[in-house]
This record gives sequence, C-alpha cells and structure tokens, in this order.
Amino acid sequence: MTLRLGPLALALSIAAAAAPSASARPVEQFLGPQPAPEARVVQESPSSGFDWGDAGIGAAAALGMIGAGGALVLTTRRRQTGAVTQS
Repeated sequence: MTLRLGPLALALSIAAAAAPSASARPVEQFLGPQPAPEARVVQESPSSGFDWGDAGIGAAAALGMIGAGGALVLTTRRRQTGAVTQS
C-alpha cells in the first residue's frame, strides 16, 4: 500500500489559506478589566550545575533510540537463501 501525500498536502494548504486570520484585539475587549496580578517571590536554591535527573533521561532516550534502530536493522535486513556457487 502506498501513501500519496500530494492530495493531502494540497487539502491542508487550501484549508490553511481558507481559515480566517487571527485578529489582534486587546483581551480586555473580551474579558473586561482584570485585577492586577499579585507579586510572587521565588527563592532559588543553589545548585551544583549538573542535573543528574536530566542526564538520566537523556541517556535512557539515547539507549532507547539505539535499541529501536538496531531492532529495525535486524528486522529489515534481507536474508540470503540458497548456496553460493563459484565459477
């Protein structure tokens, strides 16, 4: 089964051109005047500069991609059948 992307791309471009553009109006015209936001004080704790949690997530994602790529290569590799003859 082949997927033809030409008609889909054409339909999406026509839909995008036909959609109305966003109008830039202040939010107060829709919601009315809003109370002033309260000031929040955020205190930041000192860090060591290296986040082990982010490093672990990145390493797991990289290993997952390597594993998925290896599985893809192994499943799509053509197997040669039959004996090789020499002349």
